[in-house]
Amino acid sequence: MNLNTIQHHSYEKGLPQEGNFILGQKNGSNIIVYQAFNDSIADYAIKNQKFGGTDYSFERMTWIKPNFLWMMYRSDWAEKDSNQSRILAIEMTFEGFEELLTNGVLTSYDKSYGDESTWRENLNNSNVRIQWDPDHNFKGEKLKRRAVQIGIKNEALQKFNNEFIKSIQDITAFVKEQKAKIDSGDEWFYVMNESIIEVNSALKNKFSIPEVFHSPFVEGIISEFNDKKTISQANFEKLLSYSDQPERDEFVGYVKNYKNTELSRYLLETAIAYRRDDELGEFDCMCEDLLTFSYFASKNKEAIDLHLILEAKMVDFDTWCGFDGEMIFYPLGLQPTKEYIAANKDFLVENVEGFAPQTADYFIESFDEEYMYNQIHSRAFWYF
Repeated sequence: MNLNTIQHHSYEKGLPQEGNFILGQKNGSNIIVYQAFNDSIADYAIKNQKFGGTDYSFERMTWIKPNFLWMMYRSDWAEKDSNQSRILAIEMTFEGFEELLTNGVLTSYDKSYGDESTWRENLNNSNVRIQWDPDHNFKGEKLKRRAVQIGIKNEALQKFNNEFIKSIQDITAFVKEQKAKIDSGDEWFYVMNESIIEVNSALKNKFSIPEVFHSPFVEGIISEFNDKKTISQANFEKLLSYSDQPERDEFVGYVKNYKNTELSRYLLETAIAYRRDDELGEFDCMCEDLLTFSYFASKNKEAIDLHLILEAKMVDFDTWCGFDGEMIFYPLGLQPTKEYIAANKDFLVENVEGFAPQTADYFIESFDEEYMYNQIHSRAFWYF
C-alpha cells in the first residue's frame, strides 16, 4: 500500500472542526477516493485497474468518498456486510474530481438554489449527485464538520472509469489490521493522512466551503513573505518547536493543509542555516523543525526540493536516526527518487554538503516498497 498514513491521535491536528470541508489525500495532480465492494467487483477492479464485470452496473449510482474515515463509517471498517467487505483506494485525476463537483447537483434542497421544482428536475436528470453529511471519527461518532460524497452513474460513471481513474489498490488488509488494533484497545493504530483539499472559488461558493482556513498569524507570515521575500527572525523563531509559541501549532496546521512553493523553500533553507549555526538565533532548530519544513517543501514535487531535503538530512546531528530517511522520497516518490539519485550521484556528492557515495547507495539499496509503506507507516509525520 503506497498511501501516506498517520497515527490516529495526530489526524485532527491542523484540521477544521466544523463547516463544509473536503478532506483527502492528493498524489501530485491526482486525488485518492474510496469505495467499498464485494469480492467479485473488487477482484475485477484490481485485475483490470478499472470497473466492470458481470456484477458491476454503470446504470446504478455508485458513491466515491475522498475522506477515509467517512468510508470506514459507511462500511464499518469493511465489516458491515459482504457487499462492503473490500475497501478500494482509487487514484483519480484532480481535474476529473473537480469536474464531477462542477456537474453535480446537491441532494438536499436549499432556498438559495431558487425554484424547488427546478432543483428537483435537475437532480432527477443529473448523473452526478453531491451529498454533504456529518463527518465521523474512527468510533463512528458524528462531528460538527461535514464531509462530501459524490454519486455517479451512466455517462459520468463511464467517464470516471475510462478517463479519470489512474490506479486502484485494495487496502482491505490495512483496514482490518487497524480495526483489530481498535478492538483490542491498542491506541497506536493508523489512518490515512489527510488535509484540506483546495478547490476553485466557484466550487467553494457552490458548496458553502470557507474561502480560507488560516489564522491571522499565518496570514501575516504569508503576507510578510509575499511583500519582502523574507520573514523577520522573531516570526521565524515562533515557528520553531523550542520557542514554545502557540503560533507554531497554527503554522503546522497550514503546513499540513497547503502548498506554498517559494515560502516552503525559504523556510527550509533558513532552518538548515539555523541547524548549522547554533548561535544564529535565540532558539535552536531541532530535528522536528527540519522535518516540518522538509514536509512543507516536499509538496512542491521537484528535484530542487529533493536536494534541499537531502541537505536537511545531512545537516541533522543524528544523521541516520533523528531525521527519518523516508522523507527524501516524498517529493518525487520511491522509484523515481532512486533513479534520480543513481543518475545524479556525482552531482549530489559535489553539491550536497555531507553527501557521500555510500549515502547514495544506502538510499538506493535500503529502501523498498515493503519497508517504506508497510513497516515505517510514514514515521516522518510524528511532528504533527
